[in-house]
Amino acid sequence: MARFSATLARMTQPAPARRRVTSHPLDTIRVKIAPHSAGGFELSAYADYGPITVPLLGEDVEIEQAGRVHAPERDHAVEGEARAFLSGAYPLIPIDDAHRYRVHAEDAYDFAKDVLPEIEYRYTVEAPDEVLKSLTVRSLVVAPDMRVTAGRGGWFDFSIAWHAEQADVKTDALIEAVQSGKPFVKTEDGQLVELANTDELERMVDLLHHAKRNDDGSFSAQLLFAPEFVGMLERAKAARLEAMDKGFETFLREMKSGKPIEPLTFPPALDRVLRPYQKDGVSWLLFLRKYGFGGILADEMGLGKTLEVLSFIAVTRKPGDAPDLVVCPKTLALTWEEEARRYVPWLKTLVIDGLAEEREAQIKRSEGYDVVITTYPSLQRDIRQYVARAKPFRTCALDEAQYVKNSATATAKACKLIPSEFRVALTGTPLENGVHELWSIFDFLMPDFLGSMKEFRLRFERPIRDRQDMQALERLRHKVKPFMLRRTKANLLFDLPPKVEQVSHAALTAEQLVVYARTLEEVRTEVEKAVAEKGFKRARIEILTALMKLRRICDHPALADPRLPRVEELSGKMGLALELVRQAHEGGKKVLLFSQFTGMLDILREALDLYGIEHVTIEGKTKDRQAQVKRFASDPKITVFLLSLRAGGTGLTLTEADTVILFDPWWNPMVEAQAMDRAHRIGQTQTVNVYKLVTKGTVEEKVMELQERKKKLFDALIQETPEALEELTWEDVQGLFI
Repeated sequence: MARFSATLARMTQPAPARRRVTSHPLDTIRVKIAPHSAGGFELSAYADYGPITVPLLGEDVEIEQAGRVHAPERDHAVEGEARAFLSGAYPLIPIDDAHRYRVHAEDAYDFAKDVLPEIEYRYTVEAPDEVLKSLTVRSLVVAPDMRVTAGRGGWFDFSIAWHAEQADVKTDALIEAVQSGKPFVKTEDGQLVELANTDELERMVDLLHHAKRNDDGSFSAQLLFAPEFVGMLERAKAARLEAMDKGFETFLREMKSGKPIEPLTFPPALDRVLRPYQKDGVSWLLFLRKYGFGGILADEMGLGKTLEVLSFIAVTRKPGDAPDLVVCPKTLALTWEEEARRYVPWLKTLVIDGLAEEREAQIKRSEGYDVVITTYPSLQRDIRQYVARAKPFRTCALDEAQYVKNSATATAKACKLIPSEFRVALTGTPLENGVHELWSIFDFLMPDFLGSMKEFRLRFERPIRDRQDMQALERLRHKVKPFMLRRTKANLLFDLPPKVEQVSHAALTAEQLVVYARTLEEVRTEVEKAVAEKGFKRARIEILTALMKLRRICDHPALADPRLPRVEELSGKMGLALELVRQAHEGGKKVLLFSQFTGMLDILREALDLYGIEHVTIEGKTKDRQAQVKRFASDPKITVFLLSLRAGGTGLTLTEADTVILFDPWWNPMVEAQAMDRAHRIGQTQTVNVYKLVTKGTVEEKVMELQERKKKLFDALIQETPEALEELTWEDVQGLFI
């Protein structure tokens, strides 16, 4: 009975209601971004199924609303794809169950730049406004505002602030970003700014290395770096310069003009002879001296650099001043003395020359003179006496300053020890073989201006030489430009007759060809063997020796084989040169004939004697150069001046000649230019014809190609052309021996 009652009761009870479940498909993947307590950001990823939100690939969740059960219709494939993307996206770091992710503060830029846009494209992002603002990356120009607060004693003080549109950037943050190679910086209000002018900022930050940081955050720098700072600001986008100090404002005006604001008065004797550009040169030297700078007077040969320096000395000397020192090649000492006697005769001039005892006595009494002239060899021997002087020289001027282009030489080291208040270098060829020569000259003028040799090589020489880095070349050009004055005859001397250059080719004679071909085969084997055993760089002596053999044969085979007769018929080039000489002789013209090889000058001298053409010679062993110069100038019967390229290529004025023959080409076009300009200079009244003799099908044609490369480097740095030098490589050398 009880069992029956229970059964009946179950039968009479209402049946339970069926569960009404609503299934929801995937709506979206939601990513929430919030600041992390330890810095940076935290991301949480969820899948939205209608009213239900679940962590990615988390457990199923049901909710009941109004008697209805809601459940997700899980799309594990899509959730898994989202999880895989987020877990693999750098710099997201999965946390715990991998629906949460961490972004470290230092990785915020990478995340905002590369990952966040992709998340926003794929999924729904939720974040506070301040978070989204801090993760918004804009590419902006970061520009400096520089305020100069003082200029004093060879230094200037300045503060510098940085801005990107309306937002400020801390100096330390920018320096850290640039030095670490980061493409972004964070503004003071937390924005991420992608650096749109990275190269520009690198140069600016690099400049700050020349300044010292003061306790208040401002900077102090030597005034010699001011032109570079100002030039940087002038070229930078949105940069501003506020010069608050009157003295610094004056400096800026004088720097831009290259001369003091106060007009310079010249003694009447100088005022009559100085050309306007020479007066500007004197003013430029005065500007340099006023601010404690040094500089290179790099005027083209023949424009009168000697007179400019003597005039500068004359107009700036005061009673009681220490002497001014001129250091020059031995061959130019008397030229300086004669120029001083001619143009500034009121200055007492002393040439230090002779035996050691004589020079010692001269140095001791030099205090009573205005201008002291010595030579590079004498200076090297006497440097201890100069260093021991009680009072530094007022000025030290290096003439033909390419003598110090190699910083490792004893000459360069001696010059850099000379005690002087002001230094100037005179050279028409401040750059002959590479930009490292410029470093050595500036190391004399203003030590540390171009940094150490190691720094210079890293920042300028190697990028320019190895990669033809035009930006590095441009930076170097801007850096040295205020301290180098370069004028050319073409731009200044409109009354100077033109110079006509032409390359004249000569063929090898049959006998020459036999000797050349045999020697070429021999030296090619020798060079290849030397390079294989020693390596290219250590085989330079063997390479140079081989090239010299070939070049001698191009001139005359007797230079390579003394057994051969020294006659015109054995050399195609010699026949060409003598024909040019005969034409000039018959036309009453005078000729300068240059050669690298004194042996070739001997052969030419014998030939001229046979033709009855009178001549004079200057080579390395010539004692009285001036006597030869005077004979050539005064004797109308002397038609030809034979000169070695090195001994006769500098310091001579030979405007009586209007024909120049360069018998053999050499690597350095600047040396050849110096030779040409013995005739093409102030005082010349006739068109100067220059003949460069080249033997066809030989190494000389390759030499001409290398000359052009060196000229391009000079033009790029000095004359602002967009070309640069390619360093000589093993491939280049191999090309010379084919």
